[in-house]
Amino acid sequence: MEFRPDGTLVDYAIGRGDAPAPGPPGRWETTGRLALPSGKTGQVVNTFPDRLEIDWQP
Repeated sequence: MEFRPDGTLVDYAIGRGDAPAPGPPGRWETTGRLALPSGKTGQVVNTFPDRLEIDWQP
């Protein structure tokens, strides 16, 4: 997952040959709210130096 400074969120899936493939861009907000174009939303619930915990809603 990539969080870009302009508020764009790119979710990477495993693609051909196990290489990461970017999906369509979504949006993130400084409040921790995340939205993907599929309609899936999430909320960052905890942060650590090496990971984020996200509560995803279908």
